Amino acid sequence: MTITSIFLIIFIVSTIVTTILWLKTSLKLKNNMVILTDGLEKNRVIENSLNSSQRELKGVMDNLQETYYRTDLNGVVLFVSSSVELLLGYTSEELIGQKTTDFYVDPEKRNKFIDALTANNGYVEQYPFSLQHKNGSTVWLSTNARFLLDEVGNIIGVEGTGQGFNVSKTEEQNLIKAKDQAEKANKAKGLFLANMSHEVRTPMNGIVGFTNLLSKTQLDKKQTEYVSTINTSMKDLMTIINDILDFSRIESGKIELKSQIININDFLESVIRLYSEAAKQKSLRLTYQADSTIPDNLILDPLRMRQVISNLIGNAIKFTETGFVTLTASIAHKDNTDCLCVEVIDSGKGISTNEHIHIFEAFNQTDDSIYKPDSGTGLGLAISKQLIELMHGQVGVKQNSPVGSIFWIELPVTITEEQPAPTLIEKNINGHDDSYSNIRILVADDNAINRKLISTLLSQHGVIVEEATNGNHALELAKTHSFDLILMDIRMPGLNGIEVTKSLRAEQPDNKTPIVALTAHALPNEQQTFIDAGMDACITKPILEHQLFELLDKWVIAKRG
Repeated sequence: MTITSIFLIIFIVSTIVTTILWLKTSLKLKNNMVILTDGLEKNRVIENSLNSSQRELKGVMDNLQETYYRTDLNGVVLFVSSSVELLLGYTSEELIGQKTTDFYVDPEKRNKFIDALTANNGYVEQYPFSLQHKNGSTVWLSTNARFLLDEVGNIIGVEGTGQGFNVSKTEEQNLIKAKDQAEKANKAKGLFLANMSHEVRTPMNGIVGFTNLLSKTQLDKKQTEYVSTINTSMKDLMTIINDILDFSRIESGKIELKSQIININDFLESVIRLYSEAAKQKSLRLTYQADSTIPDNLILDPLRMRQVISNLIGNAIKFTETGFVTLTASIAHKDNTDCLCVEVIDSGKGISTNEHIHIFEAFNQTDDSIYKPDSGTGLGLAISKQLIELMHGQVGVKQNSPVGSIFWIELPVTITEEQPAPTLIEKNINGHDDSYSNIRILVADDNAINRKLISTLLSQHGVIVEEATNGNHALELAKTHSFDLILMDIRMPGLNGIEVTKSLRAEQPDNKTPIVALTAHALPNEQQTFIDAGMDACITKPILEHQLFELLDKWVIAKRG
């Protein structure tokens, strides 16, 4: 076989192989083209279907009588149907990305809306509110809304539908009038409470002060008993006054929480000691039991916590005739949070099941207790519940208790290794203290009893007291005499305490005499007003002896070095 024949055979074979490979490749390409064509066709069908669905959804949204909306937790509009333009005059494009509070007539209503959602398990129906139309008019609406949740149940926003309702001009004016009347009524209530505080606390100041002075004199056994009774009645009256004022503060959102480090065992034992005498008088066993795992130091608001626990213990003693009252404390770990768990257990007659649901309502008293002694105002438990909720805790009463009643508290707390600040010891004044001799004090108060009380308490220790009977007299004395401290009543004839202070600070800017307000006004915002006027401190009536000398220590003795 020649070389030519060999090459010819190779050529023929390679041609056949190439042809076969080309045919196979062409077949695959054809199949792939068919698949690709089918895929494109399917994508085209899917895309057309999606577009059709979107058009249908948009058509449904646009034709809804209600406007659909969706916002994030901050109130930023994420989506709103185009029908919103009929309601508010804005297009959906103009609203998306804007904050809803920018359109509320009263932006605070948005917070109340969120509070309503929270209080109703994340859903509200026919919730009313008002927004501003693009033309500046007010639009009244109602909404059905719910919280939006992510896949793990966290709240991420709000969605709902809103619908306007027609309000005639007369109805709109009536609504505005009703709103104005409600605001005036609320303002009047605040003014009434301030006046009541002044009218009650001013005479109480004299009763408290002179009763304490009387208790230091030579008394026989019967007289000592009478003074003790006066003191007890006085404390009860102050509790009622403070309950009413606290309830008002909480309602208006003016209550202040101040957390600090405390030794929890020392704290709870001190609360128990406050009630040891009351328990002893009824032959009740009053005990405190702490779980062995409870840490020493926690961060919480001791003032408000003491107020709540005191109320529970006081009630337990009040309504338990025989047996015991026990305070228990432990720490529980819930949802990665440390909680202080407190129980107040008594062996009294207990609380019926149908009273459980009303026991924490304001002015509620169980079992027609209005006809019973020591029934109180019916505010204590309502205030306790509100205070605990302000501190993000819970309070309740156990059902089917094997003993009288068991009230419980669960309060989120922070466990700390830091130590509490040193406790300030109440100053005890016994006998004559020469360190206060020749201190010059101006007492400005139109109430003669209050002036006499303060003068008596201070002059016993060598303090020189000058008295002013009204605001004009106080200003004249302050400008022409030198004093180490001025005690200034707020409400006086002529110039009031604030006006006197402002005038003195303006006319004699170099006069740095400390001015302390003597006030029956126990509301925190009013006390700040006194400080803003130029006063240095504020003390609330009734004024106790140790408080006066603590003022002298701080504003006079300490500055003398």
